[in-house]
Amino acid sequence: MAYYDALIAAWNGTTQPPTGVTGSPLLSTDTTAQKVNKVNRWVVTSPIPALFVPHKILNAIVDVDLAALTPDQVGQFSLLLSGSEADLSPGTPLRSTIQGLFAGKTQTIQQLRDLVSPYDNATMTWCQQNSYPFNSISTGGLTVEDAKNAGLT
Repeated sequence: MAYYDALIAAWNGTTQPPTGVTGSPLLSTDTTAQKVNKVNRWVVTSPIPALFVPHKILNAIVDVDLAALTPDQVGQFSLLLSGSEADLSPGTPLRSTIQGLFAGKTQTIQQLRDLVSPYDNATMTWCQQNSYPFNSISTGGLTVEDAKNAGLT
C-alpha cells in the first residue's frame, strides 16, 4: 500500500486541493466517485528538466549578440555547449552563465526564456506527478477501485 501513500495524504489532507495543486477540493459530502473524478482533474505546475541539443540554444541567440561576445566569452560559450546536450533547467550553472553572457541583450534573453518556458512551467495532472495510475491497478486514471484499495472508502 506504500504506493497509495500520496493519495491517502492528499485525500485526507486539511488543505484541499493540496498545496501547489489547482482543482476542486474534496468535500466530505462528495461520493467516492466524485472525489476520484476531482483528483483525476487536479493539475500541478512544476519545472521539468530542460535538456537541449546545443543547436537549439544557438538558434535562440540573435546573431549580432553572438558576434558581440569577446573572444574569451566565445571560448566560454563554446565550452558550455560542447556536450551532446545542455541542461538549462532552473537553477543550473549553465543557465545562469549563459544569461550572464547575454546580459542586456533583450531579444536574445527573451528568446532563451521562450525556449525554456515550457519546461519551467510544465503542467501535468496530480496523478501523473504521483505515478498514478502507473503504480496502481487502473489503466485510465485513478478509479474508485484504487480508492478502495487505498482504504479510502
